[in-house]
Amino acid sequence: MSSIPSPEASGNRPDFRRRRTNFEFTVSARSRDAYTTRDETFWYSDGNIIVVAQGVAFRVYKGILAEYSEVFRDMFLLPAPIPEPSESSVINAADGCPVVHVTDTAAEFRSLLSALLRGMQYIRRRAFSFEEVASCIRLAHKYGIEGILEDSMAELTTWFPIAFDSWDNTPSCASPLDPILAVNLARLTDDRPVLTIALYLCCQLDATDLLRGRVRSGDVVDRLSDEDLACCMRGKAACCTRKVQMIRGVFAHIDNPACTGGLKRCNASLDYIMAQQSRCAEAGDANVLDPRCHAILRRHRQSRKPKPKSPLCSSCIALVTERETGIRASLWSDLPDLLGFKQRE
Repeated sequence: MSSIPSPEASGNRPDFRRRRTNFEFTVSARSRDAYTTRDETFWYSDGNIIVVAQGVAFRVYKGILAEYSEVFRDMFLLPAPIPEPSESSVINAADGCPVVHVTDTAAEFRSLLSALLRGMQYIRRRAFSFEEVASCIRLAHKYGIEGILEDSMAELTTWFPIAFDSWDNTPSCASPLDPILAVNLARLTDDRPVLTIALYLCCQLDATDLLRGRVRSGDVVDRLSDEDLACCMRGKAACCTRKVQMIRGVFAHIDNPACTGGLKRCNASLDYIMAQQSRCAEAGDANVLDPRCHAILRRHRQSRKPKPKSPLCSSCIALVTERETGIRASLWSDLPDLLGFKQRE
């Protein structure tokens, strides 16, 4: 069984230096049959190296790749292959520089070059999609580009926060988030706090989606490992149970001296809401972290027909909402246990 700390454990941030144990590249002195198309964005006529990913060629600068990537730096130290005579390719005649073949997708390498050549500030201004940030994480980890890896992981944690205080204020993303991909990124970088919240979000997915995985650019399918699937199964069941308990705790009767609607009336409204929300929870609701209480209470206040004069007063709404926040904070700390992890000593 895995060992993982609470999502906001401050002493367990990942060491990004562990990387690059399983990838391949080849270097060629000729371009014939090396690629089928030039990238429209990253093809510089004065570039001195061509990197080919999925048949797409990127003509860039060897010195820039070597400066930021220890892997490319080491690769360029290898003896250059002997050039072969150029054949009938029009592209060959114009290239005149070595070709490097990588196993990455074209979309992944394009995202990495965007960050490398234009900087993370460009990424933030352009509002990079989640998938583009994920590509930067994978390739920066693979090629040893520390700055981009750290900045990209910082972007990731804005969407998958490691502290409860940030959870309710998570910013929107330019594209849908993929918790399956986030789990795999967290495993890749050994980021346990991100792993915890990403697995929790996987618990909210349909079982079919969890098993099938998600398809991203380049027709790559991201799936969870068997170990992570097991965590999701345990976590979903545990969160459903805790959801029922949570509803009973949040909407329990209150003793509020500041009540302006009459405690009897407000507590009767809480009974009604508890019964309504319990039916939803029993249907398999595993979402225990989202702040739903205030919206539920406001909606109840506006929708009851015939509408009581005050189904739940503002003071009681504030008290119950505060109670929900405390319960959610406790559940946040319990996520490793809910997912079946043991706390790290």
